[in-house]
Amino acid sequence: MAMIMKAAKCPTDELSLKNRAIVSAGDFPPDIKYIDVSTAPGQHFIFYIERTVAGEINTGTIGFSLLQRKWATLSINQDISVKPYHFERSSEVLCSIALEVDFLQKKTVTHEPYDSDQMARDFLLQFAGLAVTVGQPLVFNFQDKKLLCLAVKTLEVIDAAAMASGTSSSNNGSGNGPVEQKRVNFGRLLANTVVTFEKAEGSGLNLVGRSKGRVTAVRQSIINPDWDFGRMGIGGLDREFNAIFRRAFASRVFPPEVVEQLGCKHVKGILLYGPPGTGKTLMARQIGTMLNAREPKIVNGPQILDKYVGESEANVRRLFADAEEEEKRLGPASGLHIIIFDEIDAICKARGTVGGNSGVHDTVVNQLLAKIDGVEQLNNILVIGMTNRKDMIDEALLRPGRLEVQMEISLPNEEGRVQILNIHTRRMKEFKKLAPDVDLRELGQKTKNFSGAELEGLVRAAQSTAMNRLIKAASKVEVDPAAMEKLMVNREDFLHAFENDIKP
Repeated sequence: MAMIMKAAKCPTDELSLKNRAIVSAGDFPPDIKYIDVSTAPGQHFIFYIERTVAGEINTGTIGFSLLQRKWATLSINQDISVKPYHFERSSEVLCSIALEVDFLQKKTVTHEPYDSDQMARDFLLQFAGLAVTVGQPLVFNFQDKKLLCLAVKTLEVIDAAAMASGTSSSNNGSGNGPVEQKRVNFGRLLANTVVTFEKAEGSGLNLVGRSKGRVTAVRQSIINPDWDFGRMGIGGLDREFNAIFRRAFASRVFPPEVVEQLGCKHVKGILLYGPPGTGKTLMARQIGTMLNAREPKIVNGPQILDKYVGESEANVRRLFADAEEEEKRLGPASGLHIIIFDEIDAICKARGTVGGNSGVHDTVVNQLLAKIDGVEQLNNILVIGMTNRKDMIDEALLRPGRLEVQMEISLPNEEGRVQILNIHTRRMKEFKKLAPDVDLRELGQKTKNFSGAELEGLVRAAQSTAMNRLIKAASKVEVDPAAMEKLMVNREDFLHAFENDIKP
């Protein structure tokens, strides 16, 4: 028999943490544990009740927390229809519950890990017997940390009798199949219900452990889906690129759950060093293009330095500001931020080696170390440094955890030179502007000790020689009208450029 009662505030904050409906001891018999609350026709909510001492809640009223009132669309002093509810002694057992978790204060961000396994144990200790419904919000006080807000995502039951006999009603009567799990809309938590937690989208919570459920959203790949490894345009650096990918990005391709199980940390720094013109900047740019990350920030080392005291360090902090803000807001869900330092030796010289009394170089190095691997380190960054003088860089920057992947980009070998020449003549071949007598293999043999930049210059010089043949220089400069059809870069153009224009 339903009775009309009034909705009220939960009497105390302590009682609101129980996620129960608070009633006066005299309103319901001792054997009643659950009530069915109807707020409107067709709107029913099942609550586990908590009886309080006299005076905390008036007779004829039921106390609900703010979360409960929002969920059930209740207002203070609203009339509600209430009747006892009994969970049938069914053979169906609530075997699992999936909960979406976030901080109760939504803007909270912390790097402190929340152990989902311990959370699951504490959750059952606090709430075994609780009536739960899909979509219901719950407040959870875990180890006196910041309060968590949970939302029931899914509930699954199994037939206990079928489990005992190894049969299932879905096996077409064969009686030999696995026990079926069935989704339900509400149920009662048991002490052995399996609990999993899924971090809410955009949450700053750092959830770890085996009771962490898989994120249901499609995980964004760290590698750009439009990236074509075959058209990278990095000639002669296949081995170096493969080594960088293995060391710096292989761990980022795997889901976070797998990386967590291995206990490994992502690489946060790469140093590319070698002679000028060998492709360091090109490789850094291609890495930025390959990754599904924020637009890379490319800065020249000397640009960081400033004549005013403290400004150089502030320039470093500004480079990392976006990554810092996003990590505070999203925590481990933050995207990857790439910062590329060209001529990094200009700002990261070994501390104590630079003259002057300002000490600006030393403090810039300290600031960079703090951001990569210090107390205020960031986990959503990849720093790529480039230099011709690795020996000038402060050794503290080169140890593991900082610029730990160090790759020498040296002069290309013969095979690499042929690859580079192929890259820079690809368009000419496509539009049939490269004469058949040009043998790139022969040019690769002739250009020993050429860097990638010098090979590109050789191709440009050969093109200039070919174009010059079609220019008539009399009283005024004129281009042969049939130049479009006649223009062809031949072997002699390359040999002329080799002999007269470009030297290694």
